[in-house]
Amino acid sequence: MSSEPKKSPKMQELQNENQKLKQEILNLTDQMKHLEEENTTAFIIGDAIVDGICVVNASGVVTSINRGYTEITEITEEEIVGKTIPEMLEKNYFSHAVSMEVIEKKQKVSAMATITKNQRQVLLVGTPFLDDSGEVTKVITVMRNLTELVKLREELVAAEQKKNKYKAELRNLKMDRQENSFIGSTPAILKVKELVDHVAGTDATVLITGETGTGKEIVAREILKKSTRNKGPYVKVNCSAIPENLLESELFGYVKGAFTGADTKDKKGLFEIANDGTILLDEISEMPLLLQTKILRVLQEREITRVGGTESIRINVRVISSTNKNLEEMIREKLFRSDLYYRLNVFPIKLPPLREREDDIPDLAAAFLLKYNRAYGRNKSFDRTALATLKSYGWPGNVRELENVVERLVIIPTSEKLTSESVENILMIDRTETDGIGTLISQNISLKNAVAAYEKRILQKALEEYGNTYAVAEILKTTQPTIVRKAHALGIPLKRK
Repeated sequence: MSSEPKKSPKMQELQNENQKLKQEILNLTDQMKHLEEENTTAFIIGDAIVDGICVVNASGVVTSINRGYTEITEITEEEIVGKTIPEMLEKNYFSHAVSMEVIEKKQKVSAMATITKNQRQVLLVGTPFLDDSGEVTKVITVMRNLTELVKLREELVAAEQKKNKYKAELRNLKMDRQENSFIGSTPAILKVKELVDHVAGTDATVLITGETGTGKEIVAREILKKSTRNKGPYVKVNCSAIPENLLESELFGYVKGAFTGADTKDKKGLFEIANDGTILLDEISEMPLLLQTKILRVLQEREITRVGGTESIRINVRVISSTNKNLEEMIREKLFRSDLYYRLNVFPIKLPPLREREDDIPDLAAAFLLKYNRAYGRNKSFDRTALATLKSYGWPGNVRELENVVERLVIIPTSEKLTSESVENILMIDRTETDGIGTLISQNISLKNAVAAYEKRILQKALEEYGNTYAVAEILKTTQPTIVRKAHALGIPLKRK
């Protein structure tokens, strides 16, 4: 019986080592296969991504790129892989690169760049990979094509600019048309507009009533604008502004030599001038009783007689009158003729005060703001708090007071954005000044001293508010030397800068 020769310890050790080596080779082979599969999977994923991917080693040499990179740049793999980033910049492949900056800073870097070949706008994001010692081993840069986004953004900006331009033109056109028109959309104003539309096409006599500053003259213009007489003459007569002894000759004219100082030739009156057109008798309540009889004849007979003359002159005039007084009460007090009232009141239009149409205040304020921004070369605007304050105020002076306040807000040296505080400061000045009048009167002092005291109060308040004499001169519509002179005369100290 034969037996297998016994292996020496040396031989046994060699066989064991050989076996271990074979196993290690097998393990390495498996690992290489696994790595190859992972690498293949990574490239498949990379090629499936729309964004461009570029891998650069620590020396700045491109080691690999994905398909998206070549599609975005239109540069082939052969032109890029194996080349350094500085080489590609020197060849002007693109305007900017981030890889070298990432290697230097050892942190992520982002930047915009342009591909020279096709002028595409791209976003580059470079990310470093560090070894255990903190040194960069490679950089992966992701390139995103922003050309379409940039183009869309540019188109959007252009469209927005065009829209704003058209909006501004439309607003300006609208305001141009509204500047002398009756602004408002509250039910009370819509009712007035409806009445205007009804009566404008007729020749009916209209009586417009309402508190001071509600816009009676604006309504008269609206009637005229929509009437068949809109191309004829339009004459406005303020019955309270013409002295009583001159009012008759102004309204009806006179013949030469009618009275001392008269012209040596006949003079037409305002009714004759308004022939074939419209005449507005503003503040008709101030018409003297003696003249009321003659106005009644004009309305009844449609003819006038000049002062000092005997000949009747036929006229074709539409009469619109307005007043802030209660004519019915004046009739009871024998201050106004009832027969004239009924002739004037053929078609009454009553304007509501501004406090009863507060929702119209923002539109009115915007129209006045545009008007005075243009007039004074400013670009001010209201914020919500300012409009809320304007709406909450009582406006005893109505639309006229609102316009006055807006004009002052535009003039005063404040920021472009008008706030609630800006409005309150102006309204507080108004209230303080109004209260001051009553106080001065109650002190029983002379008119001269009262005027001086009131003037001093105004100057002191303005100087406190605006800080310098130039701003005060602008807001008070006078010159800076005048402000300085008055301040010295009234004993108001001026701050020296």
